[in-house]
Amino acid sequence: MHKLRFIALTLASVLFHGVSYATSSSISEPTQASLALLLLFAFIGGALLNLMPCVLPVLSLKLLSLVTGGNSRAQLRSCATWYTVGVVTSFAVIGIVIVAVQSTGKALGWGFQLQEPTFVAVLAWLMTLIGLSLAGHFTLGGGGGGASTKLLNRSGRAGDFWTGALTCVVASPCVAPLMGAPLAYAFTAPWPLAMAVFVTLGFGVAAPFLVVGFVPGLASRLPKPGAWMDTLKTVLAYPMFLTGVWLLWVLGRQLGINAVAVALIAVVALALGLWQYERSRWADRVWGKRMGALVILASLAISISAGRIPATGIPELKPSNLSIATPYTPKDLERLRNEGRSVFVSVTADWCITCIANEQAVLSRAEFVDLLRRTETVYMKGDWTNGDPVVDAFLKGHGVAGVPLYVLYRGTDDNATTVLPQILTMDSIRTALERQRMTSNDTASFQGR
Repeated sequence: MHKLRFIALTLASVLFHGVSYATSSSISEPTQASLALLLLFAFIGGALLNLMPCVLPVLSLKLLSLVTGGNSRAQLRSCATWYTVGVVTSFAVIGIVIVAVQSTGKALGWGFQLQEPTFVAVLAWLMTLIGLSLAGHFTLGGGGGGASTKLLNRSGRAGDFWTGALTCVVASPCVAPLMGAPLAYAFTAPWPLAMAVFVTLGFGVAAPFLVVGFVPGLASRLPKPGAWMDTLKTVLAYPMFLTGVWLLWVLGRQLGINAVAVALIAVVALALGLWQYERSRWADRVWGKRMGALVILASLAISISAGRIPATGIPELKPSNLSIATPYTPKDLERLRNEGRSVFVSVTADWCITCIANEQAVLSRAEFVDLLRRTETVYMKGDWTNGDPVVDAFLKGHGVAGVPLYVLYRGTDDNATTVLPQILTMDSIRTALERQRMTSNDTASFQGR
């Protein structure tokens, strides 16, 4: 409880300093109002982040935590509180890293950690570990009596905290509606204001979970724990495994097939080590447990090495629909705009699930290709998978800190530039392209008179 109070006071202090800085006499009242609106957008955007595709795999863990803590209001409140602390602390840590790195002059963007292959490989290892735990491949705790009850209770709070931390890690590649402006501001603001934005984002992400934990009417609707939870745990393991597969695919796009092979060896070694540790634990074989633990540590080391091997056989990082898209370069964009062309620029990353969903649902469809042809629109695509200073500059120029970003240009008329929503539909992009085309025709007709 003392640790919880310390962490809560620390996070509250960070938010208080940010708000105090924002309301200081050195900042005008209109600017203070804008900052309040940005913090409101950060909170709402954080709440909406729970609905984004990148967070869906972790929703299973959150659901399981809620149901597990549902047998008493006290446990449910504890579950919600520690989950919130985990989320907010992780967002604060990301904010500290961003502020510290940017103070050295290096530019960063939202989701920067997934541009590091080592982080991707270790996260795939962690997702596999969680999946194996949910599937019953190994268990935590054991034995009976008061000591074991205390251990399980501690593990429960720790589990809620780390579930919150994991939610932050998995959510970081995504940008929900209303998050763009607060994030763009946080990456350029003084550190107190930047930290206030990140902490507010964290509270927004945790808010729905916190409400369920502390509102009796909502909590009473949760199902009671029972034997059915064993089946639920097994089912919920598979989103974790699928997330691991996706991360290995990202690693392959970053470093090639050799890195994926090494990461798969790490996963197999992890399963072997857990099996050895589990069977020796119940048989009370000390040497067997030590051997299992050693293999688990070795698997983690192998996973780390997978992100550091030389890149070989990397598929060229170009759009999957290469026949209709060209890689983004500032020079080509400027040339096309000077020619009076309409240009649609898509900035994505392989680790951005929202980007992939948009590509599959809209940008790879024959209807989209036909729409580009009919509206005479050039399609350009920027890749931010491994980080790129050119793409960094493009994102910064449009006041955003992460992907996806979709921008539609019409010639050199900056007033006609349109930033599309981060979640695309065929209707929204059709409306934007056809409106752009009609406006262009009207302008040409007027100039020809």
